[in-house]
Amino acid sequence: MEPVSILAISTSPRRNGNTETMLDRSVAAAESFGARVEKVVLSDFNVGPCREIYACEKNGECVIKDDFDIFYRKFMAVDRLVMAMPVFFFSVPAQAKALVDRCQCFWVRKYKMEKTIPDRGNIRRRGYLLSAGGYSKPHTFDGVRKVMKYFYMTLDMDFAGEVCVEAVDEKGDIDKHPDVLKAAWDLGMASATP
Repeated sequence: MEPVSILAISTSPRRNGNTETMLDRSVAAAESFGARVEKVVLSDFNVGPCREIYACEKNGECVIKDDFDIFYRKFMAVDRLVMAMPVFFFSVPAQAKALVDRCQCFWVRKYKMEKTIPDRGNIRRRGYLLSAGGYSKPHTFDGVRKVMKYFYMTLDMDFAGEVCVEAVDEKGDIDKHPDVLKAAWDLGMASATP
């Protein structure tokens, strides 16, 4: 059996921050289990917002020419998607939201054209979330969870797990939470299993 393929995306505009540290822990775990993991940093790519021109309704593909084409191909082929992001105003950061919104073409494929992305053999497609928020409020992650739940559904993935931590804001704060880093490791292990 081929190893599970995982795309791990850091969506934070801050490099090597708390969520990227969580992602790196998850990636290390998945690789140690034998998964094929590709980590990308979203801010290294040029993915503009959806322009709502409806051209994707012709064939289920986005016509805007930028780096989204790279992600389109990856989303079509990958078994797992792990996205790491900070909470901005109780939702996902702008970089992540632009990427999610550009996946309107996948929504068209699934709901208008009735074309799904098939599982690869007995490997079910799954999505995971790693997130850190600066506040400790009852609903800190509600917005992020909703966006990611429907995003993964559109990509024909089960929303299979999350690690979210509150009161982590300054760079390096995550190091004060070894339990969270262990949970990120465990999530990576889970993502690597067929």
